[in-house]
Amino acid sequence: MVGRMSSNQAVQAFLADLQTSYRGLSEAQRTLSTGKRINSPSDDPIGIAMGLSLRRDQSATEAWSRNVEDSQTWLSTTDGALGQALEVVQRARELAVQGGNGTLSANARALIANEVETLKSQFVEIGNSSLGGRFIFGGTATDSPPFDSLAEVASTPVNTGRINREVSQGSIMSVNITADRLQGPGGTPDIFAVLDGLAAALQSSDSNALSTALGDLDAHQDNISALRGEGAAKINRLELTASRFAAQRIATGDQLSKIEDADMAQAITDLSMRETVYNAALATGARVIQRSLVDFLQ
Repeated sequence: MVGRMSSNQAVQAFLADLQTSYRGLSEAQRTLSTGKRINSPSDDPIGIAMGLSLRRDQSATEAWSRNVEDSQTWLSTTDGALGQALEVVQRARELAVQGGNGTLSANARALIANEVETLKSQFVEIGNSSLGGRFIFGGTATDSPPFDSLAEVASTPVNTGRINREVSQGSIMSVNITADRLQGPGGTPDIFAVLDGLAAALQSSDSNALSTALGDLDAHQDNISALRGEGAAKINRLELTASRFAAQRIATGDQLSKIEDADMAQAITDLSMRETVYNAALATGARVIQRSLVDFLQ
């Protein structure tokens, strides 16, 4: 025997179906308004998990990118200072060659010696170059000037600590040049001692001391050039890393879009269909629910 549905049951069934239709319409509206296919974990648990993983990768890449940018700025500033230091050494060498001219008078050599002395102050200023309040040649003690501007020597004790940056997964790079490396290579008197010796040799017209100073200045030129080459290699490496991160950000963004973003054309079609269904359900319900007991007795 087939059971007979009462009017109350019919109304309840209609309301349940109407609620389901409205829920679908609401979801379609949310998809279209957010542009996202996934708006809650229940929409696609697997997609949510993949999206979270990709976002973790994005966060790590952004952190590394900031380190790369900071390192590039630091290394570029250091290279500029090294270029200026090289100019000082080259000028000192030019003065040494000029002072070796046997036709110069003692007064002329004394004037050259005075210029050599001023180069010491210039080198100290370069050695105390800073970036954002941080002394670039100060090792890990970036808040203290690495060179004493009064004594015109490196401040003691010299901080030889390395400033390291993690620029990618498991890749650590040292980005700083310390004061001891700037002031001279091992086995050669530091730049201040060489300039003092050059000034004294000019004052005394000591050709042997001038020749020694020239050799030491050549060693300092080679040292600073090598430091610039070291920095240039790191800058090139960072540029490649930055390019890789840029490509990775694009690829990750595209993948996230494929997982999370809605097909807008499909979303519009789905919304239109659900609106039609919902409106039709409302119209049908209005006709059914308005029937009275008299309608069933006829």
